[in-house]
Amino acid sequence: MRLIGFGCSWTYGSELFDANIGADQHHANTKYRNNNVWLGRLATRLGYESDNRAEPANSNFGIANQVAQYFLKSYNPNEKVIICIAWTEHSRMSWYDTKWTHLGFVNKENKWIESAKEYVSYSTDESYQLYTDNAKLFANSICKAKNIPIIQFNAIGMHESTNYDNYFVDGSSMKEVLDSAMKEDDRKQLFCEGNHPNEQGHEYFTRRLTEFVKSHIIIE
Repeated sequence: MRLIGFGCSWTYGSELFDANIGADQHHANTKYRNNNVWLGRLATRLGYESDNRAEPANSNFGIANQVAQYFLKSYNPNEKVIICIAWTEHSRMSWYDTKWTHLGFVNKENKWIESAKEYVSYSTDESYQLYTDNAKLFANSICKAKNIPIIQFNAIGMHESTNYDNYFVDGSSMKEVLDSAMKEDDRKQLFCEGNHPNEQGHEYFTRRLTEFVKSHIIIE
């Protein structure tokens, strides 16, 4: 069984690095990140493999399209998989032109395109929510159609509750779970300097997620 993961920096594992390698060695830390982020830890706890397809600054619109591309180009119907999605802040957006560009990375190198300008100029809370609702509907529908289990939760941002199956801490988020844990025990430090979960934060959340998965999903 393989866990196929999608999400933003909270699933990518931003700020996780092997102290023996150093934080500036991005690609050298890939294995360390994948093993220590919640997705890799969940796979280890369940005795599965994992495939982390998350991207920093990703949007829910981008996530839905990446799920689609996985099923169009990579999905093997003979392989048993579970789709794992950590939905992100709903006000983010992404554009594709040979590769994905996410709103958080638009700068001098990744210049604005006209559709990006229009999005920022005219988007409203209603349109933000529409993109996220549509993304969740698509991902859940395709998994249901193919009879593939899905594990999902909100990594960050304010999300409305849903009626989808296997939605961990629906209406809340991974960030809120970790914030609450630190308020209950001020000895806990679950975040890195840049406010992404550290190794302890990913481990704390994964323990709770594993209990949910084992009680809600038929796993082998």
